[in-house]
Amino acid sequence: MATMIKHLIERQKWWAVHAIRMIVAGVTTLAAVYALELTVELSAVISAIAVTQSNIGGSLGKAFEQGVGSFLGAVVAAIVALALRPDDPASTVLALALALAPLSVLAAFSVGFQIAPITAAVVLLGGPGLEVGPDVLAAERLLGVALGSGVGLLTGLLVLPARASRSAVEAAARVAGLLAAQLHAIAPGDGTGEDALAARAGEIRRGLSELATDVRDAARERRLSFGRGPDPERALHALRRVRHDVDMLRRAARGAGVDALPGALAEPWRRAATGAAGTLAHVEGLLGGRPISGPAVPLEPIVRDYRAALDGMRQAGLTRTMPTPDLARLFGIKFALRQLERDLADLTSVAQDFSVSRRRWWR
Repeated sequence: MATMIKHLIERQKWWAVHAIRMIVAGVTTLAAVYALELTVELSAVISAIAVTQSNIGGSLGKAFEQGVGSFLGAVVAAIVALALRPDDPASTVLALALALAPLSVLAAFSVGFQIAPITAAVVLLGGPGLEVGPDVLAAERLLGVALGSGVGLLTGLLVLPARASRSAVEAAARVAGLLAAQLHAIAPGDGTGEDALAARAGEIRRGLSELATDVRDAARERRLSFGRGPDPERALHALRRVRHDVDMLRRAARGAGVDALPGALAEPWRRAATGAAGTLAHVEGLLGGRPISGPAVPLEPIVRDYRAALDGMRQAGLTRTMPTPDLARLFGIKFALRQLERDLADLTSVAQDFSVSRRRWWR
């Protein structure tokens, strides 16, 4: 029980680390604004909070978006304001529409650049009552964003730093574990219903989406020499192929062995599903840095047994009277198992590379 609680705390501590970083970034930025006697508290603190992401790569990407988006928004708004000189509701509405038109298109193509239309609105609408021009508002906005982004980025680098490459490997390990559970559920005799299998497939898709985000963040780190070790994009590609194979098996098997396979095929199919699940559990252990009990069960001889049993049925004429959908199902499993065998071998090779890298770089 104590081990389980410790493992749970280790897995869930990310939110506490993220909260600490965000508090440090916000408070430090506000202290810097007061120390420098600036008047950009709001812009600076908001930018620092936005830039503080779960890993260094995410912070780098957010800092870039904040800086470029704010610059474009401020420039466009200042040009429109200086050209139209809005001083009544009608001209202000026109100026806002003209400024938002190009910036909203930019934000539509990249959600990260939504800061651009927000900056334009601040510059155009923040002047009345403050007796300052749009050029001053634009300059203050850019100063606040630059200060907040800088502090947020430094916080990510110095306060409990987290590498996106590590996060990617941890996410890959979770996906491998989910795929192993899915294969166990597909195996005959498990009794898992199709709804539960579909729900687990949704978890796998979400896990792969999170992994893809971590891989993009890790690529930013590698470009700026923050990342070390093998490229986690290899794990993403390998897991996507395995997920596709598992989905093919789930559809071909009609979910958890509800329709039993012919006797000659039932045992090889069960052994193949559980053996592949064991291999994925082995991969999960390699990626997660956890002890592994023995080598993975080789899948090739099991797949060969299934193919031999299916060929035997065909030679004995047992497949001639079978309905076409049942035949398609049996041969679909054969094809999916062959693909899974190859893709699991590639995934295992990637996981072994990461296991070596963990010992070398992540001690």
